[in-house]
Amino acid sequence: MQCLPRFSRLLGILLAAPAAVAAQSGDATAALEPDGWRISNAGVVRADSAIEAVFLERTRAIDTVAIGDFASHLLARLGVPPFEDSLRFRVTADSMLVRITGRLMDFPPESRHELGPIFNFIDSTTPFTAEIAMPQRSGGVMRFRLERVRVSGFPIPDLLLLPALREYDRRYPVLATDGRELLVAMPPDGEARLVEGGIEISTKGVSPGS
Repeated sequence: MQCLPRFSRLLGILLAAPAAVAAQSGDATAALEPDGWRISNAGVVRADSAIEAVFLERTRAIDTVAIGDFASHLLARLGVPPFEDSLRFRVTADSMLVRITGRLMDFPPESRHELGPIFNFIDSTTPFTAEIAMPQRSGGVMRFRLERVRVSGFPIPDLLLLPALREYDRRYPVLATDGRELLVAMPPDGEARLVEGGIEISTKGVSPGS
């Protein structure tokens, strides 16, 4: 599965930088905690396994990936620097939205500097929620769109968001200038949909003899 050039850089920093796939642990259990799924190194491996089985090897026609694992997978595919499993961000999902929650102080120091326009106006202990929709889920493409970022329940105005988006677009050429969408390629017969706590991926059939 391949990331196409149009990604919300803000999504990338809110999920905060994933790990190199080769260094994953063998934990087979998705990291669910009371307030959501964790982004984890082991989650990259779990998501890769499901995606390969459904989209590449065709040994399964359908599978569900925990949303934290899928977020970890996307970040690893974008090639951002490794992260620690101690990140406090949590990811949840229902049939409408993916939600990433945390506090501004949970960002790595480098991201805090780049998010200066936000930190200058908001206390670092303030909770935030990023809301991401998936308006396209077939036709060979998963389209993820950053709808809004809320701080203490209130949307952050573009006046504060746009400088951070522009900076990340500059640093990561794969990202688009509008900074709000991520297109992920999948097979032409592939489908994906958000479900409670995860993302369901499927194809119309498995390979002959499997």
